[in-house]
Amino acid sequence: MRVLPISGAFLALALAATAAGQNSLTRSEVTALKAKLVAVQQAMGADPDGYLKDSEDFNLPTDANPAQGGKFWPITSGITLRYVDRVSTEGKAAAEAAAADFQTRFAATAATNPAAITTMVEEMQRLQAAAMIAPVKTENMNVYVQFNQNPIVGIDPDAVVLEQAGVIVLREKEVSSAKGNVTVYIDPVALRATQELSKIELRTAQDGVSNKTGVFHIVIQLNGAVADAEAWAKTFDLSAMLAVIDKQ
Repeated sequence: MRVLPISGAFLALALAATAAGQNSLTRSEVTALKAKLVAVQQAMGADPDGYLKDSEDFNLPTDANPAQGGKFWPITSGITLRYVDRVSTEGKAAAEAAAADFQTRFAATAATNPAAITTMVEEMQRLQAAAMIAPVKTENMNVYVQFNQNPIVGIDPDAVVLEQAGVIVLREKEVSSAKGNVTVYIDPVALRATQELSKIELRTAQDGVSNKTGVFHIVIQLNGAVADAEAWAKTFDLSAMLAVIDKQ
């Protein structure tokens, strides 16, 4: 049997493929990360007052980031949430359900009781008006939860919404509107004493970390009406969020 020579290029590709396989996360590791994202979402509590959750999308990693000496660079993961006006959304859904029921009743009644058609048309007009209800919250609220994002942000003293050991919350409002961002920064190491900080700098050791799926800091950005975002952020269970973070 003839043995074919292995080229250097082929060997390099094989070694790269092996390394990539070794760096892949297991499904249980990804599941554990997702569970931590869900824990943070649950610690945010109920939907913000006047809003209804419309969507949620997870951004989950599949590979680790090896550093030197058996250590790893922290990997990022997150979840994006979208909230819409509760009153108009629920009102529209109720009106659409009532309209579907009306059509069934109309088809049955029109054939046997033509005199009732005028009354039923008036009912249909009321249903259509209900479906056009104006939203109470004219702006949606978008939420971005990120693990290990590594931000560097200057602190405007007048922008501080709240602070405690391991946590600081900042607002950023647009000049010409009520819209903007409220951002929650959580890191028990970098933010253990926030009162005299002039900037937020969330970092891990420069040579990497031993926990390849560790969560070392959390950033939650609420984008929308600043007053609503501030009010909601103040209700977060910050202790539960801090409990998600691993030791460095």
